[in-house]
Amino acid sequence: MITPRIKICGITNPADAMAAVQAGADWLGLIFVPHTPRFVSLESAKNILSELRAMHPSIDVVGVFQNQTPSEIEQHIQSLNINRVQLHGNESPEFCAQISAPVVKTFLLHPELPKLDISALRRKAAAYLEVSQVQTLLLDLPKGSVMQSVSDIAQSNADSELVRAFFYDFPCLLAGGLTPHNIQQVLQTFQPAGVDVASGVEQAPGKKDLDKMIQFCQIVNRFKPQPNHGENLSCNP
Repeated sequence: MITPRIKICGITNPADAMAAVQAGADWLGLIFVPHTPRFVSLESAKNILSELRAMHPSIDVVGVFQNQTPSEIEQHIQSLNINRVQLHGNESPEFCAQISAPVVKTFLLHPELPKLDISALRRKAAAYLEVSQVQTLLLDLPKGSVMQSVSDIAQSNADSELVRAFFYDFPCLLAGGLTPHNIQQVLQTFQPAGVDVASGVEQAPGKKDLDKMIQFCQIVNRFKPQPNHGENLSCNP
């Protein structure tokens, strides 16, 4: 049985990076998408990672991009020595194949879940995973979703079954409105290979809350997946 990985995303400063590792994060996410609340510049990221790696040289750092060019992404990979890249836009499998680091590819659930074509989503996921760089998927809610959190899905047996089946067959993180208050239910319902949290462990956009991060990580690390679930679906290549 594999305990789900924990990605704390939207790190914007060295203190929060250190606190996230202290709390128990496996992966730290730095967002390089301009005009977003948790954007960090290349220079800011260098400062964050310089301090972080002096204390935690083996921490896994994820750079988050959306519809940016391969050359821009590669500049960040080389300048920062980031461990993997999360692609949050319309990047194709062919685009992913150009990236020199392992890729986490984001898939967005339909804003109204009953309209989700799970068969099409599974076919799409399988096509991306044929690319060697794509080693992990991320299932997230789109902006403007009628759901406040993926925990809302757990309220409906029919909807939760649709999504749960996806996690049984694909190495996949789950994101979307996760907090210390709903993560236990989300883990029990979906049993993902990992979880991704940003706003749910913050005081304000871009400023983390140590107590919330500790509480979130403790709940995840205590969780025990069902036997034989996800044994070959580790999201840590």
